[in-house]
Amino acid sequence: MSQPAAPTSGVLFPMQRGPYQNNGASPWYTQTTLGTPGQALKFAIDTGTNMVWTTSTLCAPTSCQHYSGGRFDYQKSSTYSWVDCIQVPFSFGPWGTMQVETGQDVLALPNGKSLPLVLYLSADYSGSQFAQLDWDGGIGIPSGSPYKQGDTTFIVQEMMNQGMISPNYPYVSFDWNGNTSAGSCLIGGFDPDKYTNGIFLPWTPYTAFTGVEYIWSADMSQYWVGNQLVAQNVQFALDSGSSQFKGDDTIMNQTLAQIKAQGNPPVRMVFPNGGAITVPQNIYNVTIQAGPDQGKTLPQFQPLGLTNLVLVGSVIMEYCYTIHEYRVVQCGGNRYSLAPSGMWVFNKPGYPAIITPSTAVKRELGPRDVVRGKTME
Repeated sequence: MSQPAAPTSGVLFPMQRGPYQNNGASPWYTQTTLGTPGQALKFAIDTGTNMVWTTSTLCAPTSCQHYSGGRFDYQKSSTYSWVDCIQVPFSFGPWGTMQVETGQDVLALPNGKSLPLVLYLSADYSGSQFAQLDWDGGIGIPSGSPYKQGDTTFIVQEMMNQGMISPNYPYVSFDWNGNTSAGSCLIGGFDPDKYTNGIFLPWTPYTAFTGVEYIWSADMSQYWVGNQLVAQNVQFALDSGSSQFKGDDTIMNQTLAQIKAQGNPPVRMVFPNGGAITVPQNIYNVTIQAGPDQGKTLPQFQPLGLTNLVLVGSVIMEYCYTIHEYRVVQCGGNRYSLAPSGMWVFNKPGYPAIITPSTAVKRELGPRDVVRGKTME
């Protein structure tokens, strides 16, 4: 695959790795400020959700306990304003329900500019998963603008509409180094020096449950654990807010059983275009660094009740260069809407080659055309 020059546009968010905890959430976050004067907070850049949220001082002192410990104090920000102060529930699925109110303030960007955000302020949450959370909030990167949550800001669309990123580079790229605990998320571009060969996975909506089309999902033809074919014709999702493999109860439970029976064999995911991802035991077995399971080395597979889905995040993203790509429609003037195109998963120089590239599909990264009109193929 040829590698074009890196785009001049894009905003690079430095990212850091907190301790790996056995709660299924990514340990990766970007640290920036919210409000005026800026209050330092840690945000996941999360392709597994569709809204922006932060832990806040709406929480009682005994509520919203989490490992990172930061809270946004809206009363100390001169730029904060309410959008809706009626408290409503927001479901985090198996984690439980968060009570939220809606406000608006400014987020500091790494390029020295600021971005106005409509976001949820948490007023209550509890549970062991939240208690082990390495970040204070999340910036959702849903698969497209039709799938964002309510009035909350879709940061990629907003940055594009404000001219901060080019509509010709509709990419969100992640580069995480687990050894150094340093990484980045580039919104509006990609870095060709960061990857070698890889595969493109066209987006297909996950429709087993209504309302989760915002996740970045693709068709997967086979899922193997060692010599055992565990599943066929299911879906795969790449979620930067997650850590473990999660999803279909039967698939995850059979995976754990086969890992035990076969003595830690590789897990192999094969895609319709012929490409594959092979995950050896030294990647999926992770030593827990904090929380109740600290010091244990555990296989990172968790049943989550998501029918016919295999979802994974930092467990493999730390070994790959990953890109989420949109298709862009120009609605008029400098207003754009985004639809999902798909995901790229690449081997990285100096890392184990866990990606087997496809020989059937020839697709390259580069500038993309913008559709003028309101329909897409």
